Amino acid sequence: MWLADRLANLVSGLGGPRDKSTGNLHVHIPRSRAELDAAYRDNWLARKVVDIVPFDMLREWRAWQAPPEVAAALAASEERLSLQDRLLRALRLARLHGGAALLIGDGAPDPSLPLEPETLGQGGLRYLHVLPRGRIQAGAIERDPLSPWFGEPIAYTIAGGQAVHPSRVVRLLGAALPDDIVGDGWGDSVLQALLEAIDQATAAAAHIAAMLPEAKQDVISVPGLSQALSTEDGTRLLTERFAYAARMKGLFGMLLLEGDGRSPEGERYQQKQLDFSGLPEVARLFLQVAAGAADIPVTRLLGQSPAGLNATGESDIRNYHDHVAARQTVELTPAIARLDRLLIRDALGRDEPALRYAWRPLAQASEREKAEIGRLKAETAAMLAREGVVPAHVLARGVEGWLSAADLFPGIAAAFARPVG
Repeated sequence: MWLADRLANLVSGLGGPRDKSTGNLHVHIPRSRAELDAAYRDNWLARKVVDIVPFDMLREWRAWQAPPEVAAALAASEERLSLQDRLLRALRLARLHGGAALLIGDGAPDPSLPLEPETLGQGGLRYLHVLPRGRIQAGAIERDPLSPWFGEPIAYTIAGGQAVHPSRVVRLLGAALPDDIVGDGWGDSVLQALLEAIDQATAAAAHIAAMLPEAKQDVISVPGLSQALSTEDGTRLLTERFAYAARMKGLFGMLLLEGDGRSPEGERYQQKQLDFSGLPEVARLFLQVAAGAADIPVTRLLGQSPAGLNATGESDIRNYHDHVAARQTVELTPAIARLDRLLIRDALGRDEPALRYAWRPLAQASEREKAEIGRLKAETAAMLAREGVVPAHVLARGVEGWLSAADLFPGIAAAFARPVG
């Protein structure tokens, strides 16, 4: 007996043998690295889909919630290691190939041994190297739930056969797999599921472009055409005649034709024009499908203003910013947590478990909005001071940190960090 857990209608044929959708079957066809690289290099839409999200995740960077001198030391370590640049490149490669890694270097002679944060002193980090998926091989996944490396590769091997302990690697994944046993320690390229929609969008534009030369065609009805073309001399004379007519039209904007006595109508001239009125909407529809598949608003993907009556695109951009902020919190922050602990020791020479940072918002406030927010915070600080709810030295430290990070008064962070007197 055959059972199907789906909607069926015997009258309309829905779900029955005449329903063509019953033959649909999803088959996974992995995209080769060569195809992914070619799409990234040659297809503008594929490149933007890969690049935009990592760029937006990192373009405003982060702000450490710390005293000015501590925040300055952390920022100096980030700049010395080119952390923002390295992380951006690694995230792009992870989205393109399904995975990439940051190799943490502390000068240890044997990278196959664990990197213990307690042994790292100030300035102890030497480098951060970006390794594409093809240059680092992930080992077997740790299956012991009691292991601190549960769910991660037990070890890595980089090009040349050098083993590397996972404590020295920041693993960044592309699109998530349904189960880590499916892959080789990495994820899928984001283009794996999007490339079909991207190809359809670019093909629609290409087909419209190919129709442009056919938008206007001259059509001339020539009596006795078949007879003239039946001989070599007739074909040559006819070709020369209309080549000259085309030159006349190009030079003087007019086409001269002579009537043929064998036909009361003579030669007839017409122009055929294609109707392109609906094609822009078709191309826009395919671009919208690709943008939806990539979770990027059309206004951001194409860099254009929203179209339509009363269209501002603000809600789309706001939702996208919320989406990026969620990815920063849920995906990126845990992925680099190991590196951040080492970065704190590199900058300060000690552990600071209470240190936190916040990703700066993508939507930057105007100067007027910054001033209004500053006024509200200043009033709140004044109220707390009057009521004595917060100790004065604690409140002063908090206001100092806020003013240093708020970018209201250029140079104030350096002034706070400068010793008094």
